[in-house]
Amino acid sequence: MKLTTTSRHFKASPELIEHIEVKMRKLKRYFENILYVDVIMSVEKVRHIAEVNLHVQGHNFTAVEESDNMFFSIDKCAKDLERQIKKYRGKLQSRHKNHKRSKREQYPREYIISAGSVESENGVEMIEEAAYELDNMNVEEAIKAMKKQKKEFFFFDNSESGDPSFVYRRSDGNYGVIKL
Repeated sequence: MKLTTTSRHFKASPELIEHIEVKMRKLKRYFENILYVDVIMSVEKVRHIAEVNLHVQGHNFTAVEESDNMFFSIDKCAKDLERQIKKYRGKLQSRHKNHKRSKREQYPREYIISAGSVESENGVEMIEEAAYELDNMNVEEAIKAMKKQKKEFFFFDNSESGDPSFVYRRSDGNYGVIKL
């Protein structure tokens, strides 16, 4: 992380520069890939104004605060940047969770178990695993698809409710729908 400081209308003390470095280094715990930080400080009569521009890959954060003490202005900017970084990280994480690859992992899985291993001493033996990609359809379409494929049950994404569901043929000849 590259840190540059600029002071206007006053000379920054070494203690102030050290305080800025400590506060900006603490921001790295919230976002590791901080490329550079620009701190611009100015004094106008009794107003101590601090402006901090923080750049990460693909995004810029800015905080401007003023008080009667430059240390307080820097502290306020650090808190504001911390809030902005946390919000940005939350957006990145929610985008990542909603990515198509992540959705594929949420599909129902079928595990094929060897019939001979069910009552054996070694436990059940899994032969194969397969993921289902759910089709978006209503209940009637799902029943027709189940009949066409000559299956006892059928998984689908219910277009009416938006829930994953499955239909099955009951022993009395009717059909049942279970929403997951």
